[in-house]
Amino acid sequence: MNNSLSVINSLLIDIKTINNSLLIKLHQSGFNTQLHFGPENEHTARTLIDTIETMVIHFLTITANRNQFLQRTSFNERKAIETHLKALYISLKKTQNHLSLIVNESLNIQQHKALSYLSAQNEIIELPLVESTHHIDLLKPYSRMLELIIAQERIHALSAVLETLLHTNPQIDHIHAHDDNDSMQEHEQQEALELSHYFIKQAL
Repeated sequence: MNNSLSVINSLLIDIKTINNSLLIKLHQSGFNTQLHFGPENEHTARTLIDTIETMVIHFLTITANRNQFLQRTSFNERKAIETHLKALYISLKKTQNHLSLIVNESLNIQQHKALSYLSAQNEIIELPLVESTHHIDLLKPYSRMLELIIAQERIHALSAVLETLLHTNPQIDHIHAHDDNDSMQEHEQQEALELSHYFIKQAL
């Protein structure tokens, strides 16, 4: 039986594959990708596809470190991510199928209503891509949570590097003193390191 991580990665790849060609297929079908939709007209087809791409890359980056991903998430969280990704994939796959139908049957695009077309029965139908906004909203909290964890770990790593530099930074040898310019430069570098380390500590 597949584990949650392998299923998540497989879904991410499938979503990315469909999403990569979606904008071109929308243009080829005659859709205006600049028309707005969503609860507050916050989306266009172009911005939505870009959002999906960014989110997928973000998740793939996180899941690339298997142990970290498993340790930082619960089984229930991984299953929830899997469920939402599956729903997003189905939405994109259905959109792809609708676009093929539109081209094959020469159906009319609604030029003043985003991602909509007129069916053979003269019904106005929205592409399932519109539904994907809901699935993306459900994925965002997990994406932000994991992004914050990674950011904190990077800060910790940078803090450790700076701390090492501070402890290994050579002190001025009073027997073989540097000239004034070298001493001043070394002093400024030391102060910069200490200041950087201070701000990073404050961020933790």
